[in-house]
Amino acid sequence: MTSRITTCCVLASLMPALAAAQQASPSTGERLSLNTAIRLAVENNRQVRTALLQVEKADADVAVARTRRLPSFETEATGSQLLTPVSFSFPRGAFGEFPGTGPIPAADTSVNVPQQPTMYVSSQVSQPLTQLVRIGLGIRSATATRDIEREHARAQQLSVVNEVKRLYFAILSTESALAATEDAIALYRELERTVQVRVAQNVALRSDGLDVQYRLAEEELARTTRQNTLASQKEQLNQLLGRDVRSVFDVEDVSAISLLDVDLDTARTRALESRPDVREARLKLQQAELDRRLTKADRIPEVSLSLSYSSYFNIDMLPANLASLGVRVKWEPFDWGRKSRELAVKDVTIQQARLGVREAEDRTVVEINSRFRTVAEKRAILRVVQMAQNATREKLRVKSNQYQIQAALLPDVLQVRADLADATDRYQQALMGFWTAKADFDHSVGEEVIP
Repeated sequence: MTSRITTCCVLASLMPALAAAQQASPSTGERLSLNTAIRLAVENNRQVRTALLQVEKADADVAVARTRRLPSFETEATGSQLLTPVSFSFPRGAFGEFPGTGPIPAADTSVNVPQQPTMYVSSQVSQPLTQLVRIGLGIRSATATRDIEREHARAQQLSVVNEVKRLYFAILSTESALAATEDAIALYRELERTVQVRVAQNVALRSDGLDVQYRLAEEELARTTRQNTLASQKEQLNQLLGRDVRSVFDVEDVSAISLLDVDLDTARTRALESRPDVREARLKLQQAELDRRLTKADRIPEVSLSLSYSSYFNIDMLPANLASLGVRVKWEPFDWGRKSRELAVKDVTIQQARLGVREAEDRTVVEINSRFRTVAEKRAILRVVQMAQNATREKLRVKSNQYQIQAALLPDVLQVRADLADATDRYQQALMGFWTAKADFDHSVGEEVIP
């Protein structure tokens, strides 16, 4: 009779402990949702910001290429002074003798150049004409380079978002396992008290108590390990979000999100249109074609409209000002086959770029199919563990009813309750596994990163 009363008291004291173990500890930080984490990562992640700065540099290169269409202004000024005197001697009749005027010069003449500062200033305005073809192709090539950098930045964003999702789900999984461990620790502690009472009453063996203590120590070790893992995961997530790694936060449960069906054909089509690596391969093909056209345009003569103006200071032998307007032509009629060989190299580059596009498209289709199969597999696993959880919950209900009519022992009830905690943890693990696979699938599709 005393043993039965003791057992009932233990069971009564067990229920509040189990309820307390299942309750989340009070939060000491912010509640960080998945969408908020993604937004913070896209805005503040250092790798993403570095990639966006590279896009800004490419934008500046495009602007520089466009300025080459405009006239170019060149000014050159040279100031000098003779270090030694210079004189020129012209003998009588050095420039010839003419009827009526006689010899020029009429007598031996010396011209002395004084040691004084002199200056030469030349300005030129040149407007390219035929070069506008090459300049236009250069602008298009720079634009393609900028678009490639944008795809690099977008790929970096998608990669960071996928890392955030995976880490976020890993944190949820670790918290679920930690909650199950806390539940198991509470169960084993109550079971240890029960066994100690029964050992004292000589209705249980001392080895039973040692076995319970061993299992309790294992669960406490698992709790410490999982607590350390959770702390590391949160630090890693803070680093991905570009903020202080010591920031305290709690994640939100995503189990209430509905499991939407995925259309494989639509996903493949969307991936071939929006994946950064596929778009980058196509841009590289476009850039290779533009590069070939640029090389071919080297055969066009360079024709420029030129306006020049020159001024001479303290130089008496030359006019003070000279102005001229003309056309400047530069052409290389013979290149010994150099340009033809350069075109052949560009043709090979184009063929390589086309193969790269085909490879990127095939790789995308294979990856999409593989990710789709993984999502389907994880969904099936989730369904199985959910059914196992429901079955274990029903067993606990039956055992609890049997215990009330003294048809089952307390250790049996505790064991089934522990099984339910394990089943719940497996369900959470399967749910997180499904959402991780879904995150990988979204990443392979190349969906927009801003939630």
